[in-house]
Amino acid sequence: MNSALVALAFVLLGLVLYRNRDAIAELSHRPLHPRLLAPAVACYLVALMSTFIRWYWLVKVIEPRFTLGATFLLGFIGNVFNLVIPGAVGGDVVKGAYLARMHIKRTQAIASMVIDRIVGLLGLFLLASVAGVFAWPTASGPVRKLIILAWILLAAGLLALAAIFTQAVTRLFPRSKELGGKAGLILSELSVMSATYRGRLDVVLGAGAISTLNHVLNVVSFYLVGKTLYPEMETTLAQHFSLVPLVLFTMAVPLPFGALGLSEGVGQEVLKLVGHPNGALAMIGFRLVLYCGALVGAVVYLVRLKDVRELSSPASQLEAAD
Repeated sequence: MNSALVALAFVLLGLVLYRNRDAIAELSHRPLHPRLLAPAVACYLVALMSTFIRWYWLVKVIEPRFTLGATFLLGFIGNVFNLVIPGAVGGDVVKGAYLARMHIKRTQAIASMVIDRIVGLLGLFLLASVAGVFAWPTASGPVRKLIILAWILLAAGLLALAAIFTQAVTRLFPRSKELGGKAGLILSELSVMSATYRGRLDVVLGAGAISTLNHVLNVVSFYLVGKTLYPEMETTLAQHFSLVPLVLFTMAVPLPFGALGLSEGVGQEVLKLVGHPNGALAMIGFRLVLYCGALVGAVVYLVRLKDVRELSSPASQLEAAD
């Protein structure tokens, strides 16, 4: 299955490269602005580390002994696993294994990672929605449809989070607690998440604020990459804030290497609506910036290889349990 997904990712990337072969050839003969790459990488690295701090806050609710140093170690290593290594133990599983070693209940460990993912996506949709409000008066018809989609996704996410915290499913369907299998496990984990964080909405809101900041920095990094490739680019930063979050959302699709190929194709179709010179090549450039973060994670991985190996056994057990 992993081999098929890897093959699909490279097929999608190959199609994008083939369709843009003339643009790539032209780009090789154009003047670039490489001085913008350093701030692009810096913005992304700060954004990446802000996600570590977000998870740190959420874990501290269930385990006060959790340290910021452990957060950054697990964050960098998890980023490598999620972005670069296909078919390997996922970054979340490594995090779960570490928390298990601290004798934190499995359901609570999973709850911290689930709420982290939910808040991360909500921050993405919030940024696109707020930017869409300002872009609406001058937006074209297709762009307005994407802005409306962002509003719908934000509303759906907030409703889902409210349903989790109020335990609406178990209240409306009391017998759902008796469900077995995967459905029962999911409901059990959501119930634990509700019980854990319902009384700490201040932490959840703080994590949401960090998430929004994280995505702001990612969009700025994406914009700087575009200006590096196309110094004459007229697509504004404001237009990037409206549409780039929707492009980055596709990276959550479970394809290897951060949805390689898919995000490039979506970027090309979405960003051309606002006159971007080439959204696919900009996404490829931004992906190279992501790999700079993965390179930092790889260095951390090698330096702390002994600690990582100690996690391999419990991580494999957790992955098998899922």
